Amino acid sequence: MNHHATSADQELLDDEQDFNLNEYIARYFRYWYLFPVFLVLAFTVAFFYLQITQPVYSTKTTILIKDEKKGLGGSQGDILTELSSQFGGNKLVENELEVIKSQTLMEQVIKELTLDVSYTAKEGLRTVNLYKTSPVIIKAEVITPFGFQEPMTIHIEDSTHFRFNDEDKIFTFNQRFNNAWGAFVITKGAQSDVQDLKVHFTDVENLAENMLKRLSVEQPNIKSTVLELTYEDSNVQRSKDVLNKLLDVYVQSSLSDKNSEASNTLKFIENRLGLITGELGDVERDVESYKTNQGITDISAESQLFLENIKENDTKLNEVNTKISILESVDNYIQNAGEGAVAPATYMIDDPVLVSLLTKFNELELQRERYARTTSPNNPLLETINTQLAGTRQSIRENVQNLKRGMAVTKKNLENINTRFSAGLRSIPKKEREFVGIKRQQSIKEELYLYLLKKREETALAYASTVTDSRLIDAPIATFNPIKPKKAVVWLGAGVIGIIIPVLLINLLFMLNNTVQRREEIEKVTHSSILGEIGQMKVQVNGLPGEESIIKMTSRSAVAEQFRALRTNLQYLGDGSCRVLMFTSSIGGEGKSFVSINLAASLAYSDKRVLLIGLDLRKPTLHDRLMVPNKFGASNCLIGQGHYEDFIQNTGVHPKFDVLTSGPIPPNPSELLSNGRLPVLLAELREKYDYILIDSPPYGLVTDSALIAEHVDATLYIVRFNYTIHDHLKRIGELQRMRRFTNLSVIFNGVNYGVGYGYGYGYGGYGYGYYAEESEGAVKAVGSRFKKLVGKS
Repeated sequence: MNHHATSADQELLDDEQDFNLNEYIARYFRYWYLFPVFLVLAFTVAFFYLQITQPVYSTKTTILIKDEKKGLGGSQGDILTELSSQFGGNKLVENELEVIKSQTLMEQVIKELTLDVSYTAKEGLRTVNLYKTSPVIIKAEVITPFGFQEPMTIHIEDSTHFRFNDEDKIFTFNQRFNNAWGAFVITKGAQSDVQDLKVHFTDVENLAENMLKRLSVEQPNIKSTVLELTYEDSNVQRSKDVLNKLLDVYVQSSLSDKNSEASNTLKFIENRLGLITGELGDVERDVESYKTNQGITDISAESQLFLENIKENDTKLNEVNTKISILESVDNYIQNAGEGAVAPATYMIDDPVLVSLLTKFNELELQRERYARTTSPNNPLLETINTQLAGTRQSIRENVQNLKRGMAVTKKNLENINTRFSAGLRSIPKKEREFVGIKRQQSIKEELYLYLLKKREETALAYASTVTDSRLIDAPIATFNPIKPKKAVVWLGAGVIGIIIPVLLINLLFMLNNTVQRREEIEKVTHSSILGEIGQMKVQVNGLPGEESIIKMTSRSAVAEQFRALRTNLQYLGDGSCRVLMFTSSIGGEGKSFVSINLAASLAYSDKRVLLIGLDLRKPTLHDRLMVPNKFGASNCLIGQGHYEDFIQNTGVHPKFDVLTSGPIPPNPSELLSNGRLPVLLAELREKYDYILIDSPPYGLVTDSALIAEHVDATLYIVRFNYTIHDHLKRIGELQRMRRFTNLSVIFNGVNYGVGYGYGYGYGGYGYGYYAEESEGAVKAVGSRFKKLVGKS
């Protein structure tokens, strides 16, 4: 027995797991009206979205970044390339890319274009920006926190007057105002027909972040140094102005960085020139005074020779001292870099290695300053640059120390030579020797003065001829058509959404709906035969809902025909001689009384004597539906109180259709049904009636039906469409396998033969549309259908 049950359960499980493609597709045809509804809604939303949304245009421009590594000659270029291999041309372009996208530059663009104050107005359903077309211009002095949160409305009354928000007070232009938004001056702007506009104040930092999200800077070709800037905006003119101003700000920032070194060098030379000029004047006055006092007009040839030699040696010694001074300034600059120290002039240094190291150090300093303004202190790239700066600083200090040691040796040698020349001068007469000493100081100062003048001119020329490292290739050009919203994509998306939503909704409803929807579900789970199908009553009869009506069996309606078919199918129950039939179900409301009453009426119309017994002793409803009294009935017979003939009533539906109502509700229905009088009563009634139909309580709730089933010929189990849940079908399958009910069959009640249901099952599965009684409710409003679907009614 257990083996049989296990096999049956496995077979049931396999059946439930089968996927029926036709059934899956049919569910969508059943609710076809949802698709046009949601398509119309989706297209309506798409239409209003396109009307409301401002079109966004894309503006592009390209610039060329010049490679700073080009132009270095010979060994210096090679040394610099070797020492800074990590910073090639591509890396330089990437650095400039980040600089262009910096928050600092964008904030400067906003301030110069006054983008933190914007003006909007309504144009139909759309809100348009009045950039450079606003009839008013606001010069904000102070903006309050409230002003950043809420826009300010301005109503223009005439050419000289306006109102704020909903205030009645009239104001004039060119005045200073103080209100909840802040302090500002309002002047007249461009000529415009706009009468009402809103003014939006935006925080510069937040606006810069938002604008940077719409700015993209890319390198189209990795091998080139060309950058492509793209900016998206709803206003074409504003997008062009933003790109132009951004490039202007970037160029000015680059020029400022490049001029800083030349400016520092000029300051250094000017300071040195001031000192040398004063010293040279003093020496010249000493020469003049000595010649006047001593009456010297010329010196001997020997003195002249010594003087020339000393002059040449002093020139060399002076150059050495100058170089040592420059090296000391370099060492001081390296030690105090970042603290306002004056940068030395690299072209005043002869050593190529030191020149390359200083050039690299200055580049790293500029990069560090840029990244410090645009990135966080913990940025890995900033940390890398700091590490390279520390290494370069150490290399420069070591190189400077080595050069200073070499210069010290050279200086000592020159001083020794001067000592020998000085000894030679002692042989010259005292006057001449004194004059040569004074002349020697004059020559030294003149050489140094001329050298500094030359370097100052060179530095001034370099400062005046400084050019930017970038060059504009293409001016900003905006797209002719907006890049978003794209109408074709919006319409296509609306169509897809209009299809997807009802598909998802239908699937969700079917997933959440655990009630019986199809005939196959009953057959798969219960393995019972379906004796008949009863369609859903769509019209009221005698003022009662369709599901509670007594059908006029002489009509040609679809449901009447189905009851006739069910009456015919009764001959296939058991061996064909089943005359006592019990109607039960899993729960209340599945239509036992409706089916039993109308089947009894159909049998009566076929000239059969029919008795309908109400044995639902707990919640009787037959007397209400048939509108007969229920003072006495079956409960009286079961307790032995009177004869059944005294309690049987004619229904008035047909002369051969009688009813035995349940009677008074007893306190012990189960005990009454099992006291032995029920089989005696049925045996006596069999002699008088052709068919005895018993309306019993739901089997899934009480055990009364099981007690009645022992005395009937067949059991008709009512399953209602979209009402009976699947778990109840399993109970029917268990009853069938256990043979608990004799000749168990199923009646599928309340079936909705809408589009997509079945393939034409039985007598009523295909097109009852030609029946007059059904035509009135054939076409329903879409809203009513949707409400019915959601309510699972």
